[in-house]
Amino acid sequence: MDASQKFAWASLHLLLLSGPILGFASKGFAPLLAIAGTLAVVSIMLKPTTLKTIEWHSFWPVVPFIVFVFLSLFWSIAPAPYVSFGILLSVIIFTAALWHVFGLLPAASQAIYRDRLSFVLLLGVLCAIAVGSYPHTFPNLPSILRDVSSQTALGNIELLRQGNRSLSLMTIFLFLLVGFYGRHFPILSAAFLFITAYLTYISNSQTAFLGMLTGLSILVLVSIKKTRRRKIFIATFAIGLVLSPLIFIKSHQNNWVQAYAPKTITQKASGEYRQWIYYVYANEAIAHPFFGHGFEASHNFSPSNLSEYVQEAQERNIYMAVRIANRNGTVQAHAHNFPLQIVFEFGYVGVLLFVMTLWQLNKLELSELGRPFQGAALGATFALLMFAHSLWQSWLLASLGFVFFYTGVLYRKSDARNP
Repeated sequence: MDASQKFAWASLHLLLLSGPILGFASKGFAPLLAIAGTLAVVSIMLKPTTLKTIEWHSFWPVVPFIVFVFLSLFWSIAPAPYVSFGILLSVIIFTAALWHVFGLLPAASQAIYRDRLSFVLLLGVLCAIAVGSYPHTFPNLPSILRDVSSQTALGNIELLRQGNRSLSLMTIFLFLLVGFYGRHFPILSAAFLFITAYLTYISNSQTAFLGMLTGLSILVLVSIKKTRRRKIFIATFAIGLVLSPLIFIKSHQNNWVQAYAPKTITQKASGEYRQWIYYVYANEAIAHPFFGHGFEASHNFSPSNLSEYVQEAQERNIYMAVRIANRNGTVQAHAHNFPLQIVFEFGYVGVLLFVMTLWQLNKLELSELGRPFQGAALGATFALLMFAHSLWQSWLLASLGFVFFYTGVLYRKSDARNP
């Protein structure tokens, strides 16, 4: 084994830590991908002849959108968008490097690595479910951890945030793993899916429950609809993306949350507060419809007429909105809505490029094995982004990079380079 192979081996096997990270420390995906990706890049640099074999076609679809994102830095209202853009590029490079060094392995070694990585991720899924179920299995755990945090140098252990992040990510890996193991254990896998859906329902993570519902819905639709399913998915998503500002303005004006939303949305997800946030971002997105406000502009956004929005929140008794706006001078830390974030930051020109990118990525040559579950995992991914997190958070970008890598590990088509 030469030096290049040693670095490649180290980079891939370091990713076996993804199981514990998924279960207990989801923010750890950022340093994990950074270290493993750097080792993979070093491996490639030590044997530059392998650059000729890189599957460039797997990554070119993202180029037009990334170029537009880079250009948007010049009109972005964010104070320092260059840092997050650097992280975005790093995640793409590291993911591509890991994908490449995995592809250089012999077929037998790929299969062994796939089984090992799948096993540790399965353990991570089980741990995430166990930790996320603490409100019912161990309701005193938060108070115990607060006592530990106050008495040690560990700092504040944010069980709620960590549990919710892990549960939300877990849904993506769950569908990929069920697609992989399900062909051997179909009944057990189906039962596992529905039990997990129930556990996410009773958890504190509405995002995880939404991910399970979205994934299961797409799983059923893709299984039934055998043709044009990619076109149907992309068209539906594109329509929702384009219309999102109008929908959320209408929702606020007619107070759809109070009129139609289930009580659990109002109580657990702060439904009326989120409705107000979406109204603000939707209004401001329409104000710059072509090119948007620029990359990462939705982070700690403070509109020039914030006082008017705050007054409207006061009239509706949305005290959380009033308190945060008066304390921080911003609407919220981020938009908490993926479609609005894309429209707000990049306008409809950026929306068009993003949809084109998504279409091309969906055409990547992956094996037909587990195809419905690949669609379900994609649905769970969008559910994770839809109402919870900002896309440009480093841990989330790294997690999505790892998801892309792992999907290739599971469902990569056989390669002529591998005997």
